[in-house]
Amino acid sequence: MVSAEILQKLESFLAAHPNAALPIAAGRLGLECKQIEDALREIEGQSFEEFRRSRKLVEAFKQIGIDRAVPTGPWEKARLRPRMIIPKTTVRYRFQAVWIFRRRFSEPCPLVDLSSGGLAFLADVAPLPGKRISMLLKFPEKEQALRVDGNVVYTVATGIAGYRQRVGVQFLPFADKRGCNNPKALNALIEFESKEEQISW
Repeated sequence: MVSAEILQKLESFLAAHPNAALPIAAGRLGLECKQIEDALREIEGQSFEEFRRSRKLVEAFKQIGIDRAVPTGPWEKARLRPRMIIPKTTVRYRFQAVWIFRRRFSEPCPLVDLSSGGLAFLADVAPLPGKRISMLLKFPEKEQALRVDGNVVYTVATGIAGYRQRVGVQFLPFADKRGCNNPKALNALIEFESKEEQISW
């Protein structure tokens, strides 16, 4: 089987099983792990894990755009500011808990929506409500990521593109003092908030 055929079969399989590991994918497709890895290196220049994560991210962005960031919930009524969708924006995060301490930021996760007061994103591992979280927001048109900290307001199960959790975060205050977000970050968020909601994908 040529690499293009392997890639086509793999894409179809991952569309239905976005969290599948390489041995499972290979077994279901009747291939060797090395065949899949070699095909991906040849065509995409990626490992299986890199390819799986990138496809999952693309699919999540597509579903968020189609579904307009649903499912919604009671948290929508409690917001002071309306949220907007900024296509293809990612969130990398880290948090501290009793059983786990993330020293590094996570892999990029899809942003669901954003305002100058908070945001929601999709993730596989999420802290419980009330926990402090640090995030790096990467906007498509911006070279550098924007650092913001906040408190988790809710986590709910979701099936969007295989991501297990939708995480809602309220930003910490923006001020020039310890324990607050940099006021420059607020200016950047207000700049996005002042634009019309973007829905082109």
